[in-house]
Amino acid sequence: MPGSRTLNPDSHTPLQPAVEIRDLAFRWTESGPPVLRLDHLRIERGERVFVAGPSGSGKTTLLNLLAGVAVPQQGSLRVLGRSLETVSGARRDHFRADHIGCIFQMFNLIPYLSVLENVQLPCHFSRVRRARVRRRSGTPTAEALRLLRQLGMAADGCPDRPVSTLSVGQQQRVAAARALMGAPELLIADEPTSSLDADRRAAFIQLLFQECADSGSTLVFVSHDTALAPLFDRTLRLAALNRATPDHETAVQSGS
Repeated sequence: MPGSRTLNPDSHTPLQPAVEIRDLAFRWTESGPPVLRLDHLRIERGERVFVAGPSGSGKTTLLNLLAGVAVPQQGSLRVLGRSLETVSGARRDHFRADHIGCIFQMFNLIPYLSVLENVQLPCHFSRVRRARVRRRSGTPTAEALRLLRQLGMAADGCPDRPVSTLSVGQQQRVAAARALMGAPELLIADEPTSSLDADRRAAFIQLLFQECADSGSTLVFVSHDTALAPLFDRTLRLAALNRATPDHETAVQSGS
């Protein structure tokens, strides 16, 4: 019965892909037109995928589906071996907390908490990620400081500052450190470098790739900055994949 299944963290095998989508259709309202229609999409474990496409091509919608924030009205959506379309919202929230790191354009930081407290939040909500952190760094505080140091956010008392006092670029780095806590198997990022200068962007990409390589995590990275695309294993051009976009046929023919 939909909504009654559990998401067993040990139910998948390493051979299953990180993401597999078949015959998917998603609408924001039941009576509205589909905004995302994908025949088939497969992303392997450990793969680093760059998602490109113009505004309105469905990039953010795809990430919301992969994170379990939204569910399709039609088709199959399997993430890390789990069928997300058949379980309750509470189960998806639990699954996301344990297995998915998210960097969204709205950073969703807690304004009255410090930088350090925000970065450690995944360990408060997930025993799985807390256990990984302890194996790697001993304590959540030590791991949070390690990540903040890599992102240039550990000096001059920055970890103790309320996030509400930070610049947008600094908040973006805090959100990135939080997403990386506990080595989630899937990391999804929506324009994560949009507020960073060139030096900070390069350092961020280097850290992201290194953390994913160390843990075997899969990375799905959305950006308008196509200069970054050659750094990734593969580029998905969503305008050519999403059959719901008006210019789908043109994009397919042009290969964009």
